[in-house]
Amino acid sequence: MFVAVVYSCAVTALFFLPTYLLVPDEKVSKINIPHIDKWVHGIIFFVLIYLWQWYFYKHKKHNLSAVTITVLLVILMFYGIIIEVFQELSPVSRSGDVFDFLADLLGALLGILVFKMFKEKFHS
Repeated sequence: MFVAVVYSCAVTALFFLPTYLLVPDEKVSKINIPHIDKWVHGIIFFVLIYLWQWYFYKHKKHNLSAVTITVLLVILMFYGIIIEVFQELSPVSRSGDVFDFLADLLGALLGILVFKMFKEKFHS
């Protein structure tokens, strides 16, 4: 049951992400924190890959292979690229940004690293 909740949270985040990222830029720029959009990208992708790893780790009885992690990373990176393309083509005042994609990648890589470091301690 708990795994289903985590899975639901990951799917919800997956649908929330495009909504947030397609909000007009002037609404986001009112928050006066340097590079806040990069932090948000990184945090969201950190959480997404962490939750998906956790799901597969529990689902596969604690056997999370490098192939599974790589596939998750590739899927999320394609997702990040699609979000940037949508932002560039969006009628709202947003634009695609390579550095947003790099923040997505960094967040996902950190999520993989943190999960690997703590999976036995917190998820056994």
